[in-house]
Amino acid sequence: MEAEQTLSKLISINSVFNNEKEIGVYLESRLKRLGFKTSRQYISPGRFNIMAERKGAKQAILFYAHMDTVTPHGKWKGDPFRALMQGDKIYGLGACDMKGGIAAILSTLSKITGRAVKVLLCPDEENISRGAWRAVERAGWFRDVALMVSCEPGGSKKHIGGANVVTVGRRGRVVIDIDVFGLSSHGANPQMGINAIDEAAKIVSAANTFKLRDHPDLGKETIFVRKIEGSSESALDLPDKVHLELDIQLVPPSTTKDVLSRVEGAIRLMREKGTLNPLTKIAVNVRERETPYIEPYVGDLKDQSIRKVFSLIRENVREPVINYGSSVADDNILSNVIGKPIITIGPAGGNEHAQNEWVSRKSLKELVKVYGLILENV
Repeated sequence: MEAEQTLSKLISINSVFNNEKEIGVYLESRLKRLGFKTSRQYISPGRFNIMAERKGAKQAILFYAHMDTVTPHGKWKGDPFRALMQGDKIYGLGACDMKGGIAAILSTLSKITGRAVKVLLCPDEENISRGAWRAVERAGWFRDVALMVSCEPGGSKKHIGGANVVTVGRRGRVVIDIDVFGLSSHGANPQMGINAIDEAAKIVSAANTFKLRDHPDLGKETIFVRKIEGSSESALDLPDKVHLELDIQLVPPSTTKDVLSRVEGAIRLMREKGTLNPLTKIAVNVRERETPYIEPYVGDLKDQSIRKVFSLIRENVREPVINYGSSVADDNILSNVIGKPIITIGPAGGNEHAQNEWVSRKSLKELVKVYGLILENV
């Protein structure tokens, strides 16, 4: 099977984020052989988006995939950079997330011509999405696109991919910095100062009681403390500074700005109730990073092209499943910035971001069929 052979090759190329050059060169050459005009959009030396297009009838269908993987974790059955086939499963780093989807794209495009197609391949999705954020700067490139198809598995609590599993929305994410400033004193007289660790512990304890929103499709927002850091400067100093980081998964209508305001409000309420020492100083900010944090999105199920995809799956595969992703992906960026309809359909698999990641061979074959149906009928 062509898709399986391509997947084996992709797995053999180490493309852990920051190391996507080799796989980018390989995929660019494959697309050129399929008749695509390609261009590179660099995000840093050796790291680039591939923006490819092949002329044809109708408005273009755009296929999106990211080229990077996470680092291999844990103990594998074999070499994570060598495809291992056992029954219906193909094991290998990135097999499910998301080299299986890339293999299905290439296999489909080798069989079906005549339809206008664009392919966007990005690095750094497993980090801070530098590739996707750079791609959407070229908004005009997306102008003739009728439908965007992301080949991610679209992981949720119930599903990790599947040719009949259509993801039409995802939660967002933001990280909030909280710096707590107490008052140093000699450790023999702690009552003379304010222990910043004690004050920070009160915020940590209250974090799970912060107001979280619930969405009928994406579920309830979640929050966890991802970092806490602080200590005495010397042996007998009362610690006077602690740094906290809260990781919050968002659902509509939450935004980065809105979440910052809500956290500030929660801490203000703790002050009013007397939970925090009134002399404790607290600074709350969105954690800085090179790219914006990613907002949630929910697709329009009434969109004609999305309805057509569901109909094609129902008639040619089996009953489609409407899915909503539990975590962020570049799909969020494409949806929120470009504004075109987007669906996420990737192969079924498991152990994403873990040891012995795998993809289903049967699902990979079905996915090629579904991608073909989209190209021919949407």
